[in-house]
Amino acid sequence: MNALSRPLLALVVVLAAGCAAIDPNGIITRRLAEGAETISPVPGGASGKLDAATRAAAFDYVWRTIDERYYDPKMNGVDWKAAGEKWRPQVMDAPDDDAFWDRLDRMAGELRDAHTRVESPKRAQLIERAQSVSLGFSFRPLGDALVVTNVNGESDAWWAGVRPGMTLATVEGVPAKDAYAKLLAEARDSSSDHAKHVMATRRLLAGEVDSKVAVAFTRSDGSLLAATLRRIRYTNPPRVMHRLLPDGSAYIRLTAWSQNLEGGMIEAIRAHKDAPAIVIDLRGNPGGSGLMVRNVAKQFFKGEIKAGRALTRTGKPITLAFDLIEVIKIDQLLEGTGLYAGPVTILVDNDSGSASELFAAMMQAQKRATVVGQTSCGCLLAYMGYAPVPGGGKLAYSEVGFILPDGRRIEGTGVVPDVAVPIAPEDLRLGRDRVLETAVAQIARAPKPEPAKSASDKAPPK
Repeated sequence: MNALSRPLLALVVVLAAGCAAIDPNGIITRRLAEGAETISPVPGGASGKLDAATRAAAFDYVWRTIDERYYDPKMNGVDWKAAGEKWRPQVMDAPDDDAFWDRLDRMAGELRDAHTRVESPKRAQLIERAQSVSLGFSFRPLGDALVVTNVNGESDAWWAGVRPGMTLATVEGVPAKDAYAKLLAEARDSSSDHAKHVMATRRLLAGEVDSKVAVAFTRSDGSLLAATLRRIRYTNPPRVMHRLLPDGSAYIRLTAWSQNLEGGMIEAIRAHKDAPAIVIDLRGNPGGSGLMVRNVAKQFFKGEIKAGRALTRTGKPITLAFDLIEVIKIDQLLEGTGLYAGPVTILVDNDSGSASELFAAMMQAQKRATVVGQTSCGCLLAYMGYAPVPGGGKLAYSEVGFILPDGRRIEGTGVVPDVAVPIAPEDLRLGRDRVLETAVAQIARAPKPEPAKSASDKAPPK
């Protein structure tokens, strides 16, 4: 969640001048740290490995910060002290730095919260640069098979012939189902089953650039495709695009709620303000700025809207400057602009998370949009920025929860679509976008507003 504009942040930094009362939640210090080099010098000697003192400092910082600042004082029902006692020896005895950061993150995972996490220096650097390292395909359980759902056209997987709709057969000679079960067992817990699935598959798909994995896939005709795939670094800058669909409806695709895209998103809505309907595609959108969500959502309302309530550790707003500036208010109100008054359809899938869920749930709760697709991630909490961890890692910890006006919480359950469209392997093989097809069909079936009568129509007969 990105709640501060740069000018406001600069002003508060000047005012703060070392006064902790100005910044009780450490928001400013985290923002300042984001501009620093991710991988900080490590007091571990020429080897560059974390020494025992740095490991201990990192562990203590993560455990204590979560204990003192997590949004839920009941710690999501978890005995956090016991979790620390369980994980401390495992973290300290990790055989290498990669295992150290992984185990520290798995301790954070005890809270079953996708937003509370520890990023290693390597992963933190990739996130800052909007990059990822991957084998270039994704898969998920569908029925009793692990089905390929997406393949990057730049990947070795694509050029080896891997296509959506195939099933994963083996990984390094191990039956895929057994390999996947092991990945799930080793993955950190998270907000939902799908969120844990994402953590599990990352353990296979991500890794060091140019490292390789031998995999095999089964085609629809039963034949086998075996390949050794290389992990590649990809750059994934967030973007917004829009166009008219053949039926005349507007289509807007947003890949992340990145604050620098707010103007482009609102401009896309303005460009189609006269369209008979707007489809907003948030599939695969993991979230981002809560402030952007508010500013985009208000384009679809007139007047003041009660969007829900925020949950904080103290039950009070999150503030700066001796409580003079409310960064996060408890009562979430929107002052609509009325830019677009027509029908809205929002497309979501299991990978729509966080800010995407906030937008979809808010619009759905106000009966301002129809949600189509699959149930979203169930990962709706918020943090105010990464905190630097001794040794070069980054810590995110949830500081805000959300309750919709109707009392619903999305965290752990997800946004349930008004019109569910399950993923079908045959659609994947055909490249058929049944979710978008269903949305367009829904728009076509919706009642059309009656045209306004002209003055001559209203005049009484002579």
